[in-house]
Amino acid sequence: MAVSAVHERPTGRGGKRSPLATGSELAFVAQAVVAGAVFLATSGMRDDHGLGIDPGAFTAFPVVFLVVVLAGYLHRLLFVLPVMALARGLGGGWWAAPWAAGLAAAYAGWAAADRDLPYGWTLLWIAGPGVLPVAAASYAHHRSLGWTGMAARVGAATGIALLLCAFGAFLLERTGTGAYEPPRLERERYAGEWIGGGGAYRLRLGENGEAVAENLPLVAPAGVWDACSGTGTWTFERGRESGGLFDRARDRVTLRIEGCGPLRDWQVAGTAERPELFSVMGDPEDLHPRYAETLHRP
Repeated sequence: MAVSAVHERPTGRGGKRSPLATGSELAFVAQAVVAGAVFLATSGMRDDHGLGIDPGAFTAFPVVFLVVVLAGYLHRLLFVLPVMALARGLGGGWWAAPWAAGLAAAYAGWAAADRDLPYGWTLLWIAGPGVLPVAAASYAHHRSLGWTGMAARVGAATGIALLLCAFGAFLLERTGTGAYEPPRLERERYAGEWIGGGGAYRLRLGENGEAVAENLPLVAPAGVWDACSGTGTWTFERGRESGGLFDRARDRVTLRIEGCGPLRDWQVAGTAERPELFSVMGDPEDLHPRYAETLHRP
């Protein structure tokens, strides 16, 4: 039974045939795994807003991995195979690069027009993940490698990358290089107007300790949209531990609003130039994920 020439071609090694897109799905999955490892390794360089890593993320890992694998095969079908087929039609070699760029530009144009997205960023998001899969397919095709051969090479490269991520995370944790530090501001810097939730939440802190709250989220709301408004007082506390994955010392603003009951402290985030106040909502013992409500300067 003949095999379509679009997917395979004769090579110089005993007449064997090499699929045009061999290994592209492996490269796609590998880059997603390494990207996730880099994200975790550099967590200390970002503000986790006291949330840390949701334990539910680890239980969802098999589902996420399956989605990534399916995305890899879909990317192979819609991106890599057309690029390699077009490149082969023009003699192969370096022609894969411009065809990949052209196909990415076409997909980006369609996505940007259909979803009203910025074209430049859309092009980068489409073209970026396609570089390694196309390079892997081109390498396998010209070296006449089968799926197992590419799996061994991609697996080895991925293992080395993951070891480097682990070593880098260890160095970042031990040396504190590039670690995020919450701003340490004087009390008077917190006085003024704060807004959040697209303007739905408002908090005004007076220099003399008075506070006015509009629609601030409650600690234990009876309904989804429960909030509280009123007047009261605020106090400033310097440098308490945050309790997040990276236990940073954060300044805090404590509110006492008449009729609102107990309120969570608002902790400091952001930068000295653009400070934020956030409060972690949800019960750590609850199955529902926690989230951070954030206030910023208008």
